[in-house]
Amino acid sequence: MSSRVVVVTPVYNDWESFRRLLIELDAIAPKLGGSTLSVLAVDDGSERSVEPDRLDVTPVRQLASVEVVRLICNLGHQRAIAIGLATVAARARYDAVVVMDSDGEDRPDDVPRLLAALQGEPGRAVMARRARRSEGLLFRWLYTLYKLVFRVLTGQRISFGNFSAFPSALIEQLVYRPELWNNLAAGLTRSRLPFRSIPTDRGFRYEGASKMNLTSLVIHGLSAVSVYTDVVFVRVLLFSLAVAGAALVGIAAVVAIRVATDLAIPGWASTVVGMLSILLVQVLIFSSGATFLLLANRSGPSVIPARVAADYVKGVAQLLPRRTGGA
Repeated sequence: MSSRVVVVTPVYNDWESFRRLLIELDAIAPKLGGSTLSVLAVDDGSERSVEPDRLDVTPVRQLASVEVVRLICNLGHQRAIAIGLATVAARARYDAVVVMDSDGEDRPDDVPRLLAALQGEPGRAVMARRARRSEGLLFRWLYTLYKLVFRVLTGQRISFGNFSAFPSALIEQLVYRPELWNNLAAGLTRSRLPFRSIPTDRGFRYEGASKMNLTSLVIHGLSAVSVYTDVVFVRVLLFSLAVAGAALVGIAAVVAIRVATDLAIPGWASTVVGMLSILLVQVLIFSSGATFLLLANRSGPSVIPARVAADYVKGVAQLLPRRTGGA
């Protein structure tokens, strides 16, 4: 069955990689069973903005259209994706949306698989789960640590990233979820919208080295955890109360030993009680501060991507003329 598919991809300065992505997407377009394939790139405040006459897209013949949404400033790839999805949702000229990076690590050859899985279960999103990664050993260890920390803090498993396919109905709901503004994958799990995952291999970058260093990985992890701020707070609060309870029990035990027995070493009781009291006070101060911070955060307005996206859009460049059926 034919449908209109649009690929949303963030780009920051790396226009040569984006050009190669267009060529590879153009090659797989005929494999989509009559569906039209369009591309909506989000220029995330690049230092070198792309111009239609500077990017050679003459080899591209099968794509229905290629547009670049220019952002006023750099917001990071997660928020660039959110703005891209909100832009597509506002147009309502599509049946399915594919989200992928433009650097080659999300393989265009996997797009037909994602869309086929989407057709099999049209009410669910399809996320690409990495069966094999191409990064170095250190990065893989750090990424495993990130998933473990995410699991401990939120109680949720996350085994996928941005590479995904969505039916239009889910996109229209997702762009009104404030969690999307910080992280697509975590926002999807928090939204409770239905999804499934399929295994894919990670590709290799078209150009240059990955921009995901230790700092970027930590920021990415924190943005995902921030989607579950209230859940993390409750877990940390319960842990803090457990520590406070243990401190009180310890203080009571020390006092009992000191008063009721001859086992206490001179000076030992006051030292231990002092240390436990300091721990108790610190836990109570931390818990109180965190509680007021969470309450203040929840009383403020949430950022809804569908409502704020247009505020960050500087303009739209058309790289290919729109063909019949374009999304």
